[in-house]
Amino acid sequence: TGAVLAMVSHPGFDPNALASGEPAEGDALDADPDQPLLNRATAAAYPPGSSFKVLVAAAALEAAGLTPDTPLPDRDELPLPGSTAVIRNSDEGFCADGRTITLERALAVSCNTAFAELGMELGAEALRAAVEAVGFNGTIPFDLPTAASLLPFDGLADDPPALAQTALGQRDVRATPLQMALVAAAAANQGVVMRPYLVDAILDADGRETSRTRPSSWKQAMTREVAAALTQMMERVVADGTGWRAAVEGVRVAGKTGTAEVPGGAPDVWFIGFAPVDAAPGEPRIALAVLVEDGGTLGEDGSGGSVAAPIARAVLTAFFAG
Repeated sequence: TGAVLAMVSHPGFDPNALASGEPAEGDALDADPDQPLLNRATAAAYPPGSSFKVLVAAAALEAAGLTPDTPLPDRDELPLPGSTAVIRNSDEGFCADGRTITLERALAVSCNTAFAELGMELGAEALRAAVEAVGFNGTIPFDLPTAASLLPFDGLADDPPALAQTALGQRDVRATPLQMALVAAAAANQGVVMRPYLVDAILDADGRETSRTRPSSWKQAMTREVAAALTQMMERVVADGTGWRAAVEGVRVAGKTGTAEVPGGAPDVWFIGFAPVDAAPGEPRIALAVLVEDGGTLGEDGSGGSVAAPIARAVLTAFFAG
């Protein structure tokens, strides 16, 4: 519906400390290098890493007419044209048999070489259409201030290495957690992006309702057919791919992991997803995005699958437990 059920940003702060009106309290929070006053859910943008592959897959399905079963080249490394850079997979091996891998399986195992090559083949305009359809390069209508999620396009069409890196959610791509939650929700909601909102209703002093927020659509990010195919592919990510730690017993979960390299720092790690997956329209009930800033220092391998996906599982478990 677009209703925000929970929004968390760490580190946080106790607003009661500011109620005294002592300037020192606010000055101390403002000077804290951990930026507790920054709402990271809406007002900070990060490289989305492989969670961005959901939008690349959407572009492939919509603009290029690919299907989940379309075979892509399976390479252990991809030299980028006109550059000395080489794209490799996370384990520096092949993603499948070394010959081909389907688009669905490439998303499930987060195959870097396949998506980098796909990004170059799709081109800048197809990527631009897919990301701007879901809200990138614009302002999300919301109750709180939001940072823009960005994919700069100046010169991208003439720069194949930049296209390849962009398709992996790196280079100049930046996204807020709110934006990436809307990406997951679009796939869940037959391609429709709902207008997100915090305030459900306003009551007067006597408890009488004076207004209520009515759910409304904001964008049509993709066709129903593309959303259905994307849902199928995202479910495989959790069923037998990198997002398996987000699985919830008795609930069909769809999602995508991301591990984004950050210059000079530890990777930011992601999981986006929704549940439950069902053939009936309107059946999915919750979409989410989890970002752990500098989370690559945590977990067994410091990835979105090992760090962010278990957080998503905890949230989904609590939701479906009531």
